[in-house]
Amino acid sequence: MSENALYWPNLEVIERGFFSNLRSVFREDEVATSLRCVMEDPLDYASSGVDIDLEGKAVASLIGSLSRSKRTSGELGAPVDLPGGFGGVIEFGESCLALATDGVGSKLQIASEVGELGGVGFDCVAMNVNDLICVGAEPLAFVDYIAVPVANPGVHASLGRSLSRACETARVTLAGGETATLPGIVKELDLSGTSLGWFPKGQGITGQNLIEGDVLIGLPSSGIHSNGYTLVRAVIDKSGCSLEDFCPFDPSHDSRRIERFSGRDGAITLAEVMLNPTRIYVYPVVDLVLESRRKESFVEVGSIKAIAHITGGGLSNLLRLHDKLGWHIDEPLDPQPEFEWISEVGSVTALEMYRTFNMGMGMVIAISENNSELVEEWLCERLPGSRRVGRVVDNGRLVTHSDPDVIFSHY
Repeated sequence: MSENALYWPNLEVIERGFFSNLRSVFREDEVATSLRCVMEDPLDYASSGVDIDLEGKAVASLIGSLSRSKRTSGELGAPVDLPGGFGGVIEFGESCLALATDGVGSKLQIASEVGELGGVGFDCVAMNVNDLICVGAEPLAFVDYIAVPVANPGVHASLGRSLSRACETARVTLAGGETATLPGIVKELDLSGTSLGWFPKGQGITGQNLIEGDVLIGLPSSGIHSNGYTLVRAVIDKSGCSLEDFCPFDPSHDSRRIERFSGRDGAITLAEVMLNPTRIYVYPVVDLVLESRRKESFVEVGSIKAIAHITGGGLSNLLRLHDKLGWHIDEPLDPQPEFEWISEVGSVTALEMYRTFNMGMGMVIAISENNSELVEEWLCERLPGSRRVGRVVDNGRLVTHSDPDVIFSHY
């Protein structure tokens, strides 16, 4: 029995709670109609408020407007072009420095609503250091940016504790940050950060040496992580459930444990599942990268071909790693139960689910076929549930899946 199952009450209790929630909103004769509406009105990310395609065009427009660096190759701070865009890289003598910046996003709205900020520091740090890992960098330091409409010492203390614990997990120095009180601009808490990492010059992970047949190893997520929460909130609203209700599905999953809110016991709430902190992959992925640079390592030189952080855009993130080759996922990791609940309650298609969420797989590592079994075994010992999920294929730069409805041609 999993740890989560210890808190799982009788299913009849959950069903009574779920339907009583509906009856508190609708008349008795409207319950069936409301349930039909849940199933008949499909939701997607765009209709919830976030248009991924429009975001992509906006980012492309921004990049097209940026000027190139004044520093040239060989100078400190000269740009290093790496595909993927998971981290910006510059020269620094015999090393390269990598930088990543990201925020928690609208997951903060759920955390603020229930007054539980203990996990958002992990979300913020994870979203940054996990990107750095993808270029082969070892994260070194992190700085945060906190924006609020009104200063609140209690909120800041909670954020500080969470950020400190997350930096310990990520093995980085919390080097400082900025707190801004912006009542005329910010309406609620916002949290973002920037992380710095490094790798020896010439030893970045670029994806350029990928070939057909390289093996894809998937690393399990801890849940939704920090993407897609505009859609998550729309589905919760549609369900009629309260965040403080007992979770309307069994949240148990072999790949993770639910981090309980301080002082809570008994049945796990919907909020606890939805706010489960983002997994930080410094251990074991950075350890694997460092092992590959060690003499007489079991990891062959150059066998780690590419790493993708599965965040916003879902599986389409794989397309960032190569301009010609494609990716086929034939044995996907099992998604956590909340993904099935979101899909069913929101009538969200499989394609939209895999485009918006990580669907149980937070990171993918492409490994040379002849070294893949040893690497898979090594990773699984350190992060149970990690395993082979697919292959690099020459299919015209597509991401394909065992579900034929899931296919991506662009990021």
